[in-house]
Amino acid sequence: MTDPTPLTGPLDGVRIVDLSRLLPGPFCSWYLASLGAEVIRVESPDRPDYTRAVPPMVDGQSVFFAAVNRGKRSVALDMRHPEGLAALETLIAGADVVLEGFRPGTLAASGLDPEALLERHPGLVIASISGFGQTGALRDEPGHDLNYLGYAGFVAALRPGEGTDPLPLQIADVAGGALTAALGIAAALFGRERSGRGRWLDISMTDGSLSLMTPMLAFALGEGRDLLPGGEMLTGAVPAYRTYVCADGGLLCVGALEPKFLQRLNAQLAERGIEPPQPTASAMGALFAARPRDEWVAMLQDCCVSPALRATELSAHPLHTSRDSFEDVLGVRLPKAPFRWATAPDLPPLGADTRAVLAPLGVDVDALIAAGAAKEG
Repeated sequence: MTDPTPLTGPLDGVRIVDLSRLLPGPFCSWYLASLGAEVIRVESPDRPDYTRAVPPMVDGQSVFFAAVNRGKRSVALDMRHPEGLAALETLIAGADVVLEGFRPGTLAASGLDPEALLERHPGLVIASISGFGQTGALRDEPGHDLNYLGYAGFVAALRPGEGTDPLPLQIADVAGGALTAALGIAAALFGRERSGRGRWLDISMTDGSLSLMTPMLAFALGEGRDLLPGGEMLTGAVPAYRTYVCADGGLLCVGALEPKFLQRLNAQLAERGIEPPQPTASAMGALFAARPRDEWVAMLQDCCVSPALRATELSAHPLHTSRDSFEDVLGVRLPKAPFRWATAPDLPPLGADTRAVLAPLGVDVDALIAAGAAKEG
C-alpha cells in the first residue's frame, strides 16, 4: 500500500514559540512539530530546561530531553534581561502560538501578560499549561503529576500497593496536559481561520486528568459509590480482561472482554486438547502459568490476547517494524510521534538557531549576545 501521507503536515507554516520546560509543554510541542509546525524552543542561556541534564547522556546530550525535543529549533534568550525580553516580544509578534508552562501569573510578572499580548496581537493563540489552572482554589499551589492524579480520583482507584509509587506513565503531564493543550491549540488555530482572532487557553493538568476519568467515574457515580480498586469491569473484576504471569515470567494481556472473543479463546484451547479454564481469575492464572508467554500468543490468534512487551522488546517487534514506529535518537531507538509528517530527529544544541531565527526579524543578535541577553550554540 502506498503511504497516502502528504509531504507537508497540516500545521505547515504555523510558528510556535515554546517557552515551557520539563515534560508537559515540550511533549505538546513535539506533537505539534510532528504535525508540521515550526517549533522554536526559547530557553534561558544560563538556566536552560532542567531535563537537558537528565541521564542517561549520550555525547553530552540527554536522551530524555532529546526524546521530546527533536525536530525543533533552539533560541537562547534571557527574558529577565530588558533586551532579551524585547527580542522575545519581536519573536512573538511574528508567531501564531505561544506555549508556556509557568505557574499562573509568572508570565504577566515577566512582562508578557497574556491578555495584553492578545490586545497587541489579536490573532495570537496562547496556551498556558498549569497544574490546577489559571483560576480556582489551588491556582498558586505547586504540584507534580502524582498530585494532579490524586485530585482527579485516579490514584484512589488503583489496587492496594499500586498507588504507593509513582506510575510509569506521567498521565497528568502527557495526556491531561500536553495532549489536551495540543488539541486546544489545533482547535484555536482552526477557529482563527474563521474569526481572525486568537485566544488564551487555560489548560489545567488536573482538569484534563479528571476528564480522562469520566468513563470510569460513570460506573461508580452512576451507582452512588467509590471506584473499587481492582474491582471494576476494566480494572480486574473480569477474569477475561486481565494480565497473567506465564511460565517464563512474561506477562500475557488477555482482553477477551466480549463473549465472542472468550468463546473463540475457549474453542482454540479445546482444539489443542487444552481444557478451557473456569471463568475465574485463579483458574485462568493457573492455565497461563503452565506455558511461556509467546507460546500462548502464537496459539491464541484472533482472541484479543497479546504479549506485554518489555521496553527492550518494543523496537524489534514485527508490529512496530512493519509500521516503522521507531527511529534513532542519539543512537537510541525511540518511538516516533504518531503523525507521519515528523521532521528528522535532529536535536540542535542550546541556542543553535538564535541568530537564524532572530536576525531576519531585525534583531541585533550581536548586541544581545554582548549584553548577556542571548547565546548562540
